[in-house]
Amino acid sequence: MFTLKIENTNGEMWELTHNSRNYYITSVQGLTPPQTAVNTATAGTIDGTFFNSARVNERNIVITVVLNGDIEANRQLLYKMFPRKTKCTIYFKNKYRNVKIDGYVEALEADLFTMREQVQISIICPRPYFEDLITLYTELSKIIALFEFPFSIVTPIPFSEINDIPIARINNIGDAVCGTKIDIDIYGAVEGLKLINTTNSTYFELNYTFQAGDHITINTNSGEMGATLQRAAVTTNLLNYVTQGSTWLKIVPGMNVFTMIMTTGTDEDIKIHFTTSLLYGGV
Repeated sequence: MFTLKIENTNGEMWELTHNSRNYYITSVQGLTPPQTAVNTATAGTIDGTFFNSARVNERNIVITVVLNGDIEANRQLLYKMFPRKTKCTIYFKNKYRNVKIDGYVEALEADLFTMREQVQISIICPRPYFEDLITLYTELSKIIALFEFPFSIVTPIPFSEINDIPIARINNIGDAVCGTKIDIDIYGAVEGLKLINTTNSTYFELNYTFQAGDHITINTNSGEMGATLQRAAVTTNLLNYVTQGSTWLKIVPGMNVFTMIMTTGTDEDIKIHFTTSLLYGGV
């Protein structure tokens, strides 16, 4: 069993499933991983080709619905829910996935002169990955919280532990590399902040002198990448202060361990939070 909901550009939420008196879904295409475009090149007399690059194509979701009940009224409602060229959000839930994806209505087609009238709704999703509805919130700190519910005191358990260096663990249980949003609050004089993903040895470093009260936002999600500083209600772009060799930190599938180092300052002068939405190639 699955649940399919649509949110249109007006914020109206509508469920297509579990309403067989009016709508019966016969198929939903485009829920599996979309096709990948692999770019290769030939060279001289060498057999085969050389790999250049690869990218995942946009996703095309096509929903086929049989109209029941008052067919004319239900078809008119579909026109309202899926106006052409407008943005919508598809919510899909089954036993193992509870995800959403944004798309744009490409077409809504139907044969009005058949006994069993069907409607096909085509939605183009420029960003091909499904996004988990559960967002991960992780703190980068020397103190690692261990307290979880349910809770029992029959056998003593630690509430937390202190590491020699501040770390954050983000477990990407999805099947795609994803970005993250990093919010940093400064409580003292800090200079030369470097965030490191020890899992794949990548880092993001800012060669800048921060002061108490600063708030830094780093976004590594595709299409939203940027680094800004907010100080005394003034926002400053920090891209000119990103050091050579830095990369937009990504969360690879599996466990990711982050740490930080500073040229000047202490661990108590800084607090870092990661906000991560996991991505899936298909459901």
